[in-house]
Amino acid sequence: MNMERVSFLGKQNPTLTLALAGGLALIVFLIDSFGHFATAIMVLYSIVVMLVATVLSRRGTLLVAIACIWATVIGFLIGHLNEESFSALARATVACLSIIATTALTLRIQADAARLAEQVRELHETHEALNRSTTELAHATRVTMLGELAASIAHEVSQPLAAITTHAEAGLRWLRRETPNLEEACHAFDAMASNARRSSEIIRRIRAMASKSEPTFAPLGINGLVVETIDLLDREVKRYGAVVKMSLAPGELTVNGDRVQLQQVLINLAVNGLQAMSSIQDRPRELRLQTRIEEGQRVSITVEDSGVGISPEVAAKLFSAFFTTKTEGMGLGLSICRSIVEGHGGSISCATPSTRGASMQISLPVPVFAEA
Repeated sequence: MNMERVSFLGKQNPTLTLALAGGLALIVFLIDSFGHFATAIMVLYSIVVMLVATVLSRRGTLLVAIACIWATVIGFLIGHLNEESFSALARATVACLSIIATTALTLRIQADAARLAEQVRELHETHEALNRSTTELAHATRVTMLGELAASIAHEVSQPLAAITTHAEAGLRWLRRETPNLEEACHAFDAMASNARRSSEIIRRIRAMASKSEPTFAPLGINGLVVETIDLLDREVKRYGAVVKMSLAPGELTVNGDRVQLQQVLINLAVNGLQAMSSIQDRPRELRLQTRIEEGQRVSITVEDSGVGISPEVAAKLFSAFFTTKTEGMGLGLSICRSIVEGHGGSISCATPSTRGASMQISLPVPVFAEA
């Protein structure tokens, strides 16, 4: 009998399994005791042991095995004690040995299964603890990154605020004229409202990056995320004297991901590229971002700079924890980026482009939505 099928039956319907085992044991006992057949039908008690082992504990299985051995002995005494041949005794002996062997094997399987279940449970707990640690570390890195980008964030927030002030003053001037120009005033106030919404959206994004929460996976437009990230880094780009060139795939590339985490990856890669170009004087400092679809199944994001480049030896260790080429770096940024990307079912790699610099490539799966 296939032990996997027996185990599946026991897990699906324990009551039915015990009923089958009890019924089989009763039939075997009756046939063995009163049937007077010269067959070793008592061997079927081994199947009884296998059945109950899928439901009962090791102690319960052992008790059932002992009961089967006693049933074999009692059946022999009732139905075969007066036979002159020793064949009945031999059959009973073989049946008992079969029950003992089956019980020993079954108990060992139960012990191994219990150990395996415990190992799986411990592995699951370790995996959950690792995920929690990764999330907390990613949050700590985001907060540190926001501190380093404080000037850029302040500049990004101050722009719409300054625009609100300008449009408010313009709107008031239109209203204070001898003949108020209500149409121009309305345009100015509409611009105020638009900039207020923009400012609110920027603050919401910054708060989301600073907050400590579990990743939330949802359909996410990659092109919009790239543009949003570059807008946030506008002051950093100007500070490093760089130029951003974006080549975005037509339409919107959608992935299933956490906005905050993926933006953290893009910011990290973009800032690394800007820093890698800080010492370049003999060529333009260009930060190139490209998105494209690969064979309809993967979304590719490339962040490329025209900096000093990365040697093959460094590239091989670039995503390892605590490895850094910076004098003040901790070596966690790219390691966390890899964990985030892999947590999205994707991959991240480093390549040397045909021109100078370095190219970081992210590949993410395209979500498959169920058809209505």
